[in-house]
Amino acid sequence: MSTMSLSINSKSPIKMPVSPLQILLLTQLEEGSKYGYEMLKQLKDEFEGTWTPKTGTVYPALKSLQKKGFVDTLDKDGTDFYHITEDGKAIFELMESHVLESVDFSVKYVSVIFNWLSTERKQGAIELMNKLAQKEQFLSQSVLRSFTESIDTDIREPFLRQIKDMAEKRLVAINALLEDY
Repeated sequence: MSTMSLSINSKSPIKMPVSPLQILLLTQLEEGSKYGYEMLKQLKDEFEGTWTPKTGTVYPALKSLQKKGFVDTLDKDGTDFYHITEDGKAIFELMESHVLESVDFSVKYVSVIFNWLSTERKQGAIELMNKLAQKEQFLSQSVLRSFTESIDTDIREPFLRQIKDMAEKRLVAINALLEDY
């Protein structure tokens, strides 16, 4: 089965030079130098069983990052310690634009598909959205806490107020739709 890239119909397709796993590894290295097993263990702990990284995946990803010049290694007593390079840090700026464009594309893509679905399939899609909403993982209190706990108050407060304002606007829109019925 082939995969679809963001560039399905994009005027300026953005291709990330790293995989999602490599982004996770680079993010860990922003904190400071680490050895491979340390990063593997941290990934296992953070994903809490929803995904289990393996040495056969993590170490080749690190070697690929090194080959691309995004990380360097330093040998300390026979253990390779990885650290992020300036080129590796530049990936985060590219990632920001990639995420924004990906979200815009994904929202539009899902909207187009939903419009074209049969009534029966739309019902199934709504049931799926209900299941996703019940998970409450996106912008849940724990996710928001992890996003905001390590940022300055002068950034945190406006960010949370903006999310609150968006949620209130969505509630107004939902109430208006409910009044139509």
